[in-house]
Amino acid sequence: MTFAKFWCLIMFMNKILFCLLTIFFSLFLASSALAFSDNPSNLLAGRILLDKDSLGDLWYVNPDDFHRYYVGTGAEAYKTLKNLSLGISNVDFDKIVGNVPDRLKGKFVIKIQDDGRAFYVDPENNSLTYINNPQSAIYLFKRLATSTDSSSLRDIPIAKVITDDSGREIDRKWQYLGWWGQVNTQRIPIMAEPSLKSKKLGTFSKINHVKVLEIKRNNSLTWYKIDGGGYPGAYVEAKYIDPLPQPTPENVSVLLASVKAGDYWIDVNISRSVLTLFRGDNPILATYVSTGVNSSPTITGIFNIKYKFKKTRMHGAPPAVTHYYDLKDVPWTMYYQGSYAVHGAYWHDEFGGKRSAGCTNLTIGDSKFVFDLSGPSGNADKVKSSNDNPGTIVNNHY
Repeated sequence: MTFAKFWCLIMFMNKILFCLLTIFFSLFLASSALAFSDNPSNLLAGRILLDKDSLGDLWYVNPDDFHRYYVGTGAEAYKTLKNLSLGISNVDFDKIVGNVPDRLKGKFVIKIQDDGRAFYVDPENNSLTYINNPQSAIYLFKRLATSTDSSSLRDIPIAKVITDDSGREIDRKWQYLGWWGQVNTQRIPIMAEPSLKSKKLGTFSKINHVKVLEIKRNNSLTWYKIDGGGYPGAYVEAKYIDPLPQPTPENVSVLLASVKAGDYWIDVNISRSVLTLFRGDNPILATYVSTGVNSSPTITGIFNIKYKFKKTRMHGAPPAVTHYYDLKDVPWTMYYQGSYAVHGAYWHDEFGGKRSAGCTNLTIGDSKFVFDLSGPSGNADKVKSSNDNPGTIVNNHY
């Protein structure tokens, strides 16, 4: 080998090493700047809350999804706790008496071999309280309830158990189209259907966050149907997902002067990585997003959506951004200033931190939801705003 060829080989290897280091550094930046903060949704998990501003309404904050469930009459309270409870055998129940593990704090457990006897684990001291009937359930809730007000409850999203005539759960609804969770194990399988025998689509790692849309039970396994970037509509086993603090809507004390009553508008809090879709001052959706990395940050200011594309190609290169990218068929894209847009992202599942080249990345489901409710309106693949068909306001800030 001549010296010239040897030198070219060395330079080629250095270029590869530089690219690998660049990719690693970018991933490090993306994964180390997560914006999840403590908020009432997880700090009050497992507690009973009494709304002193609303005739004493009672709510239960479920530790499994950090959402609050309404507790009405005794019968409704009993039905709710039955469907949110954890089944346990007599043998396993005997093991925890006097030494309840922390993972059961604030949960309801039912002895499935003992006529469904129900117990509540007090999150304060891990003590077990027997719930004999609907009347004792509502009495227990009132006795243990923490008093709060409606404004404080606003930051805890609402969920509801849908039951059939027999009181058995058939569905569950969450206020903001689902709830956010974090993968707790490396390389968990992502399945096409809620079955270990279905097609494996890929794997998740601990860096990934998913939005749970549905709960499916198949034999002895519980599955979550998910929204996300790479695998919307796929399934993962529930045991691999832990709930995250749920995103809270932006606290809008004064509406933007340009927002008309009843208008939809988008608020992006860059520091919290949370997008809130409002109608007037009413939050319709609060969800985690990914915004621009430090080298190509998301711009701040108040803008209007100028163009909407059901799908579009996005590409960029230095010096505008630090790396080359060329992405085909980016879904539900809403441009508001130059190349800056709100859109779905199918190439990652790292929502909740800095990840993009400046755009605001949403899950596929969330991006379609925002797209459908945002102006300019129209069913064409590409829609341009005009005076007669204005674009929705986008407010980016820290």
